[in-house]
Amino acid sequence: MERLYVFNGAFAVIGLSIGVPAARSLAAGDHGIGVLLMAVGGVGLVATAGYESLRTDPEEFTASGGALLLLIGAACLTLLGTVLSEISGV
Repeated sequence: MERLYVFNGAFAVIGLSIGVPAARSLAAGDHGIGVLLMAVGGVGLVATAGYESLRTDPEEFTASGGALLLLIGAACLTLLGTVLSEISGV
């Protein structure tokens, strides 16, 4: 498996975990600056991950195993936090 796609996929998961709840709050009428910044940041992460996946040569991409593992862990934690937040209704 190419590290580039795992790396960018983890960034996309983080972006979706941040952006989707923020977009839901915006649709519900919460127009605070924090919610707006989270929505823009989430969309930016997903767009950047997609762009980098298309434009970067997988053979030239280098990322250490530790950095990749840390990013995957962060993606799992943000996804878990989003799921738990939705379940609890906070």
